[in-house]
Amino acid sequence: MPKNCWGNTTLEEHHRLHNKIRNELPELLSRLALEGKKDDALRLLVDWGTFRKKRYKIYNEARELLGLAKVEIDVEVLEQ
Repeated sequence: MPKNCWGNTTLEEHHRLHNKIRNELPELLSRLALEGKKDDALRLLVDWGTFRKKRYKIYNEARELLGLAKVEIDVEVLEQ
């Protein structure tokens, strides 16, 4: 597939990735708090709410703090 304005993904994949991150991020932040990492959870929540960081970066940082693998994300896709 040729590169397009969504990077190397289709529009459907682009939306699926956005929805996955948007739906899973609150759960990841809750899990951080429940696992005793309240300071990290609060910091990421503030970053998310104030738009200090891109949502996908917060998502991957939360996953990393929980010991989960980072999700490979086409940065060009989400920064447009």
